[in-house]
Amino acid sequence: MSAMRLLLLCVAFICLSDLTSGADIPPQPNCKALVNLDCMNLVNPVCASDGETYTSVCSYCVVKRSATSPLHIEKHGAC
Repeated sequence: MSAMRLLLLCVAFICLSDLTSGADIPPQPNCKALVNLDCMNLVNPVCASDGETYTSVCSYCVVKRSATSPLHIEKHGAC
């Protein structure tokens, strides 16, 4: 294998591994931007890193604002 082919193979591998890293964690909401949160009628469950299922992103953000440790959404749907 020529040096050029090996170099291209390495670059392709690095690009692909970078694209797939963190792909399992969905985009995180900007909880600081959400104000006057009234979450009573919202139902779209999310599973957070604390192992809890929150009824919606809204209710998750209410908890995240007062959390003392890092908290993020692991997936959409129940845990």
